[in-house]
Amino acid sequence: MGALEELIELSSSNRNSAVKVWKEDGKKIVGYWCSYIPGEIIHAGKMFPYKVKGLNASGTSKADVYMAAVCNCTWSRSILELAYDGEYDFLDGLVGMNQCDHGRRAHELWVKNIGVPFDHFLVVPHKIEGQIVLDWYRKGLTDFKNHLEDHFHTIITSDALLNSISIFNENRSLLKQLQELQKEKYPRIRGSELHKVIIAGVSTPPEQYNELLKRLLGEMSGREPITDCRARIMVVGWWGDDTTLRNVVEEIGGLVVADNCCFGTRDYWDLVEIDGDPLDSIAKTYLHRSPCPRMMDGFADRFDYIKKMADEHDVDGIILSRIQFCDLQGIDDFCLKLHEQDLGVPISSPIIQDYGSQDVGRLRTRCEAFIEQIEN
Repeated sequence: MGALEELIELSSSNRNSAVKVWKEDGKKIVGYWCSYIPGEIIHAGKMFPYKVKGLNASGTSKADVYMAAVCNCTWSRSILELAYDGEYDFLDGLVGMNQCDHGRRAHELWVKNIGVPFDHFLVVPHKIEGQIVLDWYRKGLTDFKNHLEDHFHTIITSDALLNSISIFNENRSLLKQLQELQKEKYPRIRGSELHKVIIAGVSTPPEQYNELLKRLLGEMSGREPITDCRARIMVVGWWGDDTTLRNVVEEIGGLVVADNCCFGTRDYWDLVEIDGDPLDSIAKTYLHRSPCPRMMDGFADRFDYIKKMADEHDVDGIILSRIQFCDLQGIDDFCLKLHEQDLGVPISSPIIQDYGSQDVGRLRTRCEAFIEQIEN
C-alpha cells in the first residue's frame, strides 16, 4: 500500500488502525477539540493527542435532545452523537476550549452526561495583541500541563516539551513541502487528497505520521500531473474534517490548490520558534499564528495571509465556505467580500453547507456557477 492510500485509510475512521495499536500497547490517548490546544503538551506527557471529529456519524438524534438542530452546527452535534454511541470510548481524556458556543456546549454535555476519565477546559483569549493576552494564555497552558501531570502521574519536563516541539515542527515542515507542490502549474496531488492527509495527521501519533509524510513526498515524483483543470481554487472558511466541498469542486473540473481553514494550512503553517522557555514559545506561536475568525483583532492578518496564498498559488478564484449557524465565519465572509477588489481575484458568495454530504447537489450547482463566472 502506498503512503497516500495508508494516510487516506487513517483519515477515514475515528477508531483507526493507529488508535487500535496504541491502545493495545496500553498507552493513553487524550482527545482535544481545537487546534489552539497544543498537541505538544499532551505528547510531552507520553500520550497521543487526538483531535475529535464527526466522521461517519449516521445522524444526530441523541445530540439533538440537548442541542437544538435549528441553531447549533451539525459538526458539534455529530461529535456529541458519536460520543453517545460509544465511538470515542477509547479516549482517556478530553480537552475542550471556548472555540465557539456550539463546540463549548457539546464539550460540556459530553463531560456531564457521558463522562470522561480526564476533563480539562482551556480558555483561549479572543484577541492576539497585548502582553496581558499572552500572559493569560501562557498561564492557561501551565495549568493544563500541571493537570495532565497530576492526573496521569507523568512529568512534562522542558526537555520533553522541546522534543515534542521538534517532532511537531518536522510534521509542519513536511506538510508545507506538500503544499509547496500545489504551486506547480500541474500539481501531482489533488486538494481533496491533501485534505485527507491533514485529517490523518490529527488521528495518528506524530512520529508515525512523519514517516508516512516522508514516504508520500518520495512518491510524489512518480504520480501523473493533473492537467485537466478548469480553475485553480482557494477555499477560505470552515471545512473541518468534511472533504465534500473539495470533492465537488474537483468533480466539476476545478482544482483546490490553497486554503485558509482549521483542518488545513492554518493548522500547520507556523512552526514553533524556540525562544527561551518552551512553554513560552508554544504560547507565542499558537497565539500569534494565522488567526481563526474567533480572534477579534485578527482580520488584517487573515487578509494578508489569504492574499499571499492566493498570489503564490496562482489562484483563479476564492470560494467562501461556512457551516450552517457559524456566525464567526459569517462575519469574516462579509468582511472578505468587502475587500474583494483588494484581493484581485473573484470571491464567491458564501456557500453555507451542512456537515456531511447531504446537500451535494446544491454545492455542485453553486460551485459550477462560480467556475463558469471565472471562465467568462
